[in-house]
Amino acid sequence: MRMPIGRRTALATLTALASATALGLAPAAHAAPTGLLPTQLLSTVTQNVLPGLANATRLGADTGSVLHLVVTVPRPDPSGERALIRAEHTPGNAAYRHFLTPAQFASRFGVPSTQQQAVRSFFTQGGAHVDSVSSAGDIYSVHGTTAVLGSLLHTSFGRYRISGTTFVANTSAPVTPASLKIRNIVGLNTLQRFRTPAKAIRQQGTCLGSTCIGGTTPQDLWKVYDQPATHTGAGQSMAIFGEGQTDGVISDLRAFEAKFDLPQIPVTVKHPAGDTDFSDDSGHPEWNIDTQAASGMAPDADNLTLYFGSDLSDADVAKVFSQFTDDATGPMQASASYGECETVPVVSSIAANPLLNPSLPIGQGLGNNSDATLTQITQQAAAEGKTIFASTGDTGSSCPVVFASVIGAGNGVLNQGVPVTNSPASLPWVTAVGGTVLYTDGSGNRSREYGWAFSGGGSTLFTPAPAYQIGTKNLDIPCLQPLGATCRGIADVSAQSGDVTGNGYDIVMSGTYTEGGGAGTSLSSPLWLGMWTRVQSAAPTAAGNGFANEQLYRVGNAAASYSRDFFDVSSLDTSTGLPATNGLYPTLPGWDYVTGFGTPKVAGLIQDIDGVS
Repeated sequence: MRMPIGRRTALATLTALASATALGLAPAAHAAPTGLLPTQLLSTVTQNVLPGLANATRLGADTGSVLHLVVTVPRPDPSGERALIRAEHTPGNAAYRHFLTPAQFASRFGVPSTQQQAVRSFFTQGGAHVDSVSSAGDIYSVHGTTAVLGSLLHTSFGRYRISGTTFVANTSAPVTPASLKIRNIVGLNTLQRFRTPAKAIRQQGTCLGSTCIGGTTPQDLWKVYDQPATHTGAGQSMAIFGEGQTDGVISDLRAFEAKFDLPQIPVTVKHPAGDTDFSDDSGHPEWNIDTQAASGMAPDADNLTLYFGSDLSDADVAKVFSQFTDDATGPMQASASYGECETVPVVSSIAANPLLNPSLPIGQGLGNNSDATLTQITQQAAAEGKTIFASTGDTGSSCPVVFASVIGAGNGVLNQGVPVTNSPASLPWVTAVGGTVLYTDGSGNRSREYGWAFSGGGSTLFTPAPAYQIGTKNLDIPCLQPLGATCRGIADVSAQSGDVTGNGYDIVMSGTYTEGGGAGTSLSSPLWLGMWTRVQSAAPTAAGNGFANEQLYRVGNAAASYSRDFFDVSSLDTSTGLPATNGLYPTLPGWDYVTGFGTPKVAGLIQDIDGVS
């Protein structure tokens, strides 16, 4: 069978990148400082310096800014954790559907108490403040001035400017006592942060014959995605990750519920320890889409919890993820509609590669070092039977490597040509949700649905395919690191994103009904949150079905259940007759790198996952 042109192009591009990576351009190691401790007792924490910093204008030293960090130490038995997750999702195993509580996870897999105390003492005795420690003792929320943190971490901080943006950043890799086993430190600069996809809010709604290109309603999607009236979320709760103000989000949710005759879902707001300023309201449109999409799909869910930090800085996002994972009485499913480029281990060589970073003053997105921390947090969540859905992004087969302060693109509808996926969707313990354009016939029936040209998706390049994904048809792109492995591919599944011009989901914005105002993969993710909540509400036990990917790949890879559980989103570009793409990756029959397994048939998922007709 001849490989489609788009797929051959993707493989050729990635092969070129692999060759460039192998040229010996890896960043030079930072020498550990001497004088305070013998160098053999020190450890340099890698991936913790902003790439391209030399291209920014230095304004001087910084000693008085307060930085909020998330410090990660490895848990002692990660392979044992992964084995447990497989056992929890294997019918017939004694551990099947016996998910751990946060306390049980900490007891079985947590960091030893002596090491926890040593890490805490290192920071507090050095003048920093420890705001919280995760239940497993592996995630530490710390804040302090740049003077204090610089002294502790044997680095210095400066103030810089790039393209009109002023920020603080460390000048060298942090160095810590080797005995602490510190693996990662997030938050050492104030430039990097997750971004919500940029989109316009507009009025629309036109039906031409039997095809409607306007907004869909919750009731439309109940029908299109085969969501049974008998299972609507009762007994389950949902979570939305965000930042800033919540009062307006809740009031708009109430107006949305009234508009579509939906029950009022109780809302709880929770903030991470150490966060105090929630004045930002710039994310209001995004959080409206998230809350109204999720509750619209699961109208009878027991509760909606908003885990909201002060901002979308890398450290604050990690704190929100950790708070959800450690919440023993919180929801079993959540959605995060934001992202930044996945961590690139050889970031200096990648940033220097003209294929990836042409003529740009600073590779902002490529400096993300959050993935090691978020992977550890989300692996614990999976062991607890929890699922985090995440949007794959709105930049096609690229990631938002350059933010608005450089070229104005941000996370908007523009393929930036960098074949790197969005995090956190790229993480192995997250369910990545891609986007589709959906047309109905005006009566809630699907007229057409195809993969969105700007839906994120692709090979994660540096993350081997997790056990649940191995053997999936069309998953065949090798990793750049480790060589020889097939890498994780995203999306896992998809749902309506619209095309951000003539197709979307009806929402209420600032008290005003906006037809089709919700769009992008940041709509797709909370739609799946609500639909998975329906599946969870039909589960045979109160423990639920666990981490969604383990179940979705089991039924998606089985010929007997695939067509019953998914609508296969594959389509041709009418101008070429070839498969439609998101830039590098085509939509194909079955699983593909744009739409995953496709969009859901919820009644089928309930039958094959819950065993309920």
